[in-house]
Amino acid sequence: MASASLSAISAGGSYNILEDIKNDVEIVYFPKGSVLVEQGERNPGLYYVIDGFLDVSVPLDENSTEPNVLGTIPASHGIGASDLLGAPLQKTATGSSRSGSTAGEGGKKRPPNRKSLFLTKPGGLAGYLGTVSSYRSFIDVTAKTDVYVGFLPRASIERIVDRYPLVLLTMAKRLTSLLPRLILHIDFALEWVQVNAGQVIYHQNDESDAIYIVLNGRLRAIQESEDGGVKVIGEYGQGDSVGELEVLTESTRPGTLNAIRDTELAKFPKTLFNSLALEHPGITIKISKIIATRMRALIEDPLSDQGRERTAKGVRSKGSSTVNLRTVAVLPVTAGVPVVEFSSRLINALTQIGTPNGVTSLNHTAVLNHLGRHAFSRMGKLKLSQYLADLEEKYGLVLYVADTNVKSPWTQTCISQADCILLVGVAEGSPNIGEYERFLLTTKTTARKELVLLHAERYCEPGLTRRWLRNRVWVNGSHHHIQMSFRTTAEPVHPQARRFGSALKHRVQVLQAEIQKYTSRRIRQTPLYSAETPFKVDFHRLARRLCGRSVGLVLGGGGARGLAHVGIIRALEEAGIPIDIVGGTSIGSFIGALYAWDADVVPMYGRAKKFAGRMGSMWRASYTTGHEFNRGIFKTFGNSQIEDFWLEFYCNTTNISKSRSEIHTSGYVWRYVRASMSLAGLLPPLCDEGSMLLDGGYIDNLTVQHMKSLGADVIFAVDVGSLDDNQPQAFGDSLSGFWALLNRWNPFSAFANPPTLSEIQARLAYVSSVDALERAKTTPGCRYMRPPIDAYGTLDFAKFDEICELGYQFGKQYLAELREQGVLPVMEETEEKRNLRRTMAPRRASI
Repeated sequence: MASASLSAISAGGSYNILEDIKNDVEIVYFPKGSVLVEQGERNPGLYYVIDGFLDVSVPLDENSTEPNVLGTIPASHGIGASDLLGAPLQKTATGSSRSGSTAGEGGKKRPPNRKSLFLTKPGGLAGYLGTVSSYRSFIDVTAKTDVYVGFLPRASIERIVDRYPLVLLTMAKRLTSLLPRLILHIDFALEWVQVNAGQVIYHQNDESDAIYIVLNGRLRAIQESEDGGVKVIGEYGQGDSVGELEVLTESTRPGTLNAIRDTELAKFPKTLFNSLALEHPGITIKISKIIATRMRALIEDPLSDQGRERTAKGVRSKGSSTVNLRTVAVLPVTAGVPVVEFSSRLINALTQIGTPNGVTSLNHTAVLNHLGRHAFSRMGKLKLSQYLADLEEKYGLVLYVADTNVKSPWTQTCISQADCILLVGVAEGSPNIGEYERFLLTTKTTARKELVLLHAERYCEPGLTRRWLRNRVWVNGSHHHIQMSFRTTAEPVHPQARRFGSALKHRVQVLQAEIQKYTSRRIRQTPLYSAETPFKVDFHRLARRLCGRSVGLVLGGGGARGLAHVGIIRALEEAGIPIDIVGGTSIGSFIGALYAWDADVVPMYGRAKKFAGRMGSMWRASYTTGHEFNRGIFKTFGNSQIEDFWLEFYCNTTNISKSRSEIHTSGYVWRYVRASMSLAGLLPPLCDEGSMLLDGGYIDNLTVQHMKSLGADVIFAVDVGSLDDNQPQAFGDSLSGFWALLNRWNPFSAFANPPTLSEIQARLAYVSSVDALERAKTTPGCRYMRPPIDAYGTLDFAKFDEICELGYQFGKQYLAELREQGVLPVMEETEEKRNLRRTMAPRRASI
């Protein structure tokens, strides 16, 4: 078949294509059980079976008995419907196939949970569809017996297609003749939709007429409430589908769907769905399973929509949008920002973290080297878009580096192709709006935008981040503090000769800067304490955030028992576990803020011990007025703001004026930490913009659900709350105060003491928090920790060293058990990589 097609193409020419590929075809032997092509990987090329049999199969769930999406099993031995079936909406990260293996090297053994679709006999082709479409394989191809195949690599086919485009048309025509009627029916009814950035696909309350599948690009669904508020329902990347529930239930659209960037969609009409459901009921079953899975996720995570949690007024929403990010653009705020060096270090961190399907970066020079100098011309735009789409399909994450001037075609391409835009600025520079940002606002992109501030030293001046964020309302994501040594001003290639006066003035300024570096108390180049691990630097933290693999730390409230948080954080540091996001309640907000401030154990320990000393002093008795308590917290944090913390931080409070929980991610630290620690009856509420704020533990004492909504993959949740006395009570329908007093003083009484009025009030206050605590324990990815601190009271701050050591020993033991089980969320460094890192480390000059 292949030779006939190629001969027909070359009949009119003087050169036969077969002569061009005869040196590329290999005769390869695969032993029985070898895997030639795995589902989810790019097809390595064409396989022509010479002798033996190839088994084409699809992976199945362990308890699944469904044949495939359409409920049919093709019986043909050539290219059938099974190439298009299986699980087109799921991709699995797999290794490369063994296209050139020999006997004894026959790749991976086929797992048992596979369902065979058909056999490819001698004279048949395998990998035809993947070669023509350049899409990842939906099937597994394994050697049923010992088999000899003729193998033509995909690179050779692409070279031939570039030279003879008619070859691709001939192969596509041959493919249509092999496809069954069902696939042709679907292909005829499916609609290929190209939408531009910002374009609306459907509006809220529209009739549901189709299911949309994202082939390339990114979509965002938003929901408008009656009071004018807007809430993001979700974002959908490559391979995701939208609208199954509405089509299946024949309901209206729950929100408005628009394109974040230029997007390609496959529109699956409702009429086609209904006709296929009648002819093939398996489709309805598959769609029902997808919907049931999503509904179950919503039930298990009811706070993901943040319906009950509100952020403080004026605070940007930081809901997670890092799921299924495929493209990230690095855009400088203004000229002179070292985005090339920043991107290089970020790529190294992403590579070490291990992005699924790998990561690659693109800059202006790389595109020109691949496509030529006409890549950005009107004629070359089509080829450029195809090239970028192929890269997004090949790699798990593509990093676009805007290293050209503001209005260049490459800068426009970076902005239009991005799912997420990192605005990189120098923290010590001017916080004014840069020329790149002004150009960004003129585009139609609605991609998530995050601010990255580069610091030469590991220190952020109080109020610095607020000055950067004040006028940047378009920064709708997080902000990151990154330490990176760099040259603030570009060194000219041929420096001009300067006069004596200007040269002397410049020299004096350099000397003043050097003197200030050693005399300033505020600047620290490195943390005072840090465990030796290569994955805890700032670039790895940003890489984990982009990959959706952040590690969160949630600290609960419990008074002096919360001092155990200090010891547990120390144990986490020594175990080499990186912490990316910190959240806390009550005393957990205080300890969490101390750690997020510097991401350093030593200053956290010293400040926490000083505060515990103040709280444990008998001479400071005016805490009920709030003045002395405020003074102690202010002396700890000063004028620092939450935005200036090195790690992302939040704390929660209970707004008793509006009867809701509030999350605080900006503002003065001491105020919201004080509000989160305000127990009713001991401290007055904190007034904030007309509302009264109390301890956040009254609604949620362990904010695991909110941490999950921020995109944390692994969460360490430390619970130090008090345990209620659950002994059965049997004092009857009425209670005598005289009997209760005698029973309390009688050590031989067999009856449990009835709770006092204050104990009843305390239990009522935390009733709603109990349900949130139980959900937190069962949240996927949550590591629930409860140190043995029940013997300590809420006000035992004088026992700081004892409680801290108890938390440290418990943390070490708990993490050691996780390490033995092999579930410790830390990347272990092999001896080979450790030696390589040592050889690449900077060395002192030898004599």
